[in-house]
Amino acid sequence: MTGSPSPRRSAVLALVIACALVGVLFAPVVVTAGDNATTVQFDPHELEAEPGETVTIDLVASTHGGYGGEGIDELSIELAYDSDALTVTDVEHGPMLTAGNDGADANGSADGDGEANGGGSATVDGSVDIDDERGTVGIEQQREPSGDGAVGTETAAIITLEVAEDAPSTTSLEITDAEAILVTGYPQASLERDATITIGDGGESEAGGDDRIPGFTTLLAVAVTAATLFYVSRR
Repeated sequence: MTGSPSPRRSAVLALVIACALVGVLFAPVVVTAGDNATTVQFDPHELEAEPGETVTIDLVASTHGGYGGEGIDELSIELAYDSDALTVTDVEHGPMLTAGNDGADANGSADGDGEANGGGSATVDGSVDIDDERGTVGIEQQREPSGDGAVGTETAAIITLEVAEDAPSTTSLEITDAEAILVTGYPQASLERDATITIGDGGESEAGGDDRIPGFTTLLAVAVTAATLFYVSRR
């Protein structure tokens, strides 16, 4: 008759199980990080405003380009918001797509015809579709000429928001979809981060919620499971 596993063997088994769980959890993160993704996020991602106030927030895109060093020449971004709390009154194209491998300078601004000029040879040709009834914004941008594409971290768009007088204590501005296309025609993976808007003096207890470590709760569960297995094996 085979005896029960020794405490030492059980402890080793518990450690192996815990490591395997951590590996499974982090595998998607490693794949994504190695895919040269384009990151799209708001700056700041936490904003304070008063009822009736008009505020602006930057939508920033960042990319290191493709594996061959080629940059992006197209950006497509969809935003969503609570139209009872916010009204998007204006969207100005930023110079992100003008930065890149052609020596273009990203320190430019948008002109009156909807183009952003970074001060170099490239410009941004874009369009904006604001649907306040649905609470959505569609932003389409293309680098002209494409050249080697854009590489860097810069403002892709500047969003102007009007806060409703009866807005709730907190609301959000969400990136529901984002797509960046390399000059080779292939899309890059995208990572998005939404913005939280605290209105008036309300919602203070919820501020900073987005700064929690991603996956911390899951990792804590793994640690507790490993500790439990180890404890049981020692009994």
